[in-house]
Amino acid sequence: MVIATEEMLLKLSALADETRLRMVNIMRVGELCVCEIAETLDISQTKASRHLNILKMAGIVSDRRQAQWVYYSLVDGQPGFFYTLLDDLKGLKQFQDDLLGLKRKSCK
Repeated sequence: MVIATEEMLLKLSALADETRLRMVNIMRVGELCVCEIAETLDISQTKASRHLNILKMAGIVSDRRQAQWVYYSLVDGQPGFFYTLLDDLKGLKQFQDDLLGLKRKSCK
């Protein structure tokens, strides 16, 4: 997949933040609501939403609304470096701990 330079820079910029990398890492398990992401990473829902919006603008995540909840998931078809990065994150303790601590709960 050939990706335009401007789009690539936007993706790289969005991934240049530890909180957003942690979000992407836990979204590997599937779709998550903002409350699950915020609780797992121990951040406010406001902060989580702000970071998720940056990832959405970069085309890394998509969202869908269900009642008052917003659910986020990774967008398929990312450039190769994205999947290499995700694989590399799996080996880092903080990212392993996030996956182990993922608090899946119903946001209904």
